[in-house]
Amino acid sequence: MNRDNYIKIRVSADELSAIKKRAADSDMTVSNFLRDLALNGKIILYDTENIYRFNQLMRSIGTNINQIALVVNAEKKVYKGDIDALRREVNNLRDEFHKYISPLKRCEL
Repeated sequence: MNRDNYIKIRVSADELSAIKKRAADSDMTVSNFLRDLALNGKIILYDTENIYRFNQLMRSIGTNINQIALVVNAEKKVYKGDIDALRREVNNLRDEFHKYISPLKRCEL
């Protein structure tokens, strides 16, 4: 096979060392190792679309904490209803986190 095209990439010294070691451990040249990895290896992508919802919930909780802090600073009191509302949002955030983040959908290329 005529291989007259080349691909040039930049790597750090540590990355080059690791690539050379992995190629040697595979009993391959660096070119053959990288070619085989590029053509036959798998890249795994994760669907992180739902992280946006997680960030919205985090912002909402932050807003509630700021509102409670303002009340505490102004009135030197904390209302049970405010703490309960914050607790519900934290629990909701935990549930949403487990629902969306834990089972990340994989997409293999």
